[in-house]
Amino acid sequence: MPDYHAALPPAAPPTPVAVVIGAGGDVIHTHTALAAHHVPSGRITLHPGPGTTGETGLAHGLLAALG
Repeated sequence: MPDYHAALPPAAPPTPVAVVIGAGGDVIHTHTALAAHHVPSGRITLHPGPGTTGETGLAHGLLAALG
């Protein structure tokens, strides 16, 4: 039986991840971050609601940002 995994191209190295937390929540920072959201470029902006501090809220925000 052929080894189908041998035909797969090598995986690309992971890209760096930057996390920016806007604790102040000012309007300029929020608008700039939301405008930077562009999934094809690898930029994902999460805009969690009040009280979403857990992993479930982060996962939901990430899925929503990815569409």
